[in-house]
Amino acid sequence: MDCIPVQKVDLHTHSTASDGSFSPSEIVEEAKRKGISILSLTDHDTTNGISEAINRGRELGVNVIPGIEVTADTSFLGKGRRRREFHILGYYFDPESEPMKELTEFFHKSRVKRNEELLYRLEELGYDISYSEMVRRCGTNFGKPNIAKLLIEKGYFRDREEAIDFLSSLKVRREKMDYREVTRLIREAGGIAVIAHPVTLGLSYRELFCFLKKAREEGISGIEVYHYKHKAEDVVVFKEMCEELNLLYTGGSDFHGENKPCIDLGFLNVTVKDVKLPLRGSVG
Repeated sequence: MDCIPVQKVDLHTHSTASDGSFSPSEIVEEAKRKGISILSLTDHDTTNGISEAINRGRELGVNVIPGIEVTADTSFLGKGRRRREFHILGYYFDPESEPMKELTEFFHKSRVKRNEELLYRLEELGYDISYSEMVRRCGTNFGKPNIAKLLIEKGYFRDREEAIDFLSSLKVRREKMDYREVTRLIREAGGIAVIAHPVTLGLSYRELFCFLKKAREEGISGIEVYHYKHKAEDVVVFKEMCEELNLLYTGGSDFHGENKPCIDLGFLNVTVKDVKLPLRGSVG
């Protein structure tokens, strides 16, 4: 009797619609080559690449789940030594719904304003780089990784980490939305809200567990358990938390193509048996 292979999944990827180097179609094509059956395109703050990815997925037999990754405000966590980040992944929402349009419009305006200020600051400091040049290269939804790449190409920095650290040191920040509002809009759009790479919240295991109990009541449906920033111990503890709190759990590479050259699509070898998510067919 032939064994049916376990389906591979990658539920965290980025394309040229935000700060990745692969187009949405190219990511789906790469997924097909890697044997990934279920993929989610989770570009930062935008749904612009989803339709293209879904259509290519239908052609190649890859189930593409509508996704997004947005950055929530962390001020409620207080100040800590480590830089805190709060990213929320949304899945299965209707990209054309009014709540999703409200969400993406807010973050688009916030990103454009931040990018304009950041590029103006760089020009003031003598760097030969401008906002209009970045828009010509990347469109208006670019992020710090895109800026860092151009700075490296122009010889100002040696590597991505050095360039990103410099850009962060300029402290030009964008407006963010409270996680409860992000969650509400994703749910109203018919989706599921999941906390991405929870280690970046900068919380201890105990603190994270207490926060998850609260966040669950506020609409958070799960957390991302498998991620390249998570140690083996994190994976075990996070999964135990999810089981105890009856939360969903997901996993993904956080693939950005050449903008994160050490992160290969599907390199974590996550399968449908490793995640707890209603893996429905794509919509659209």
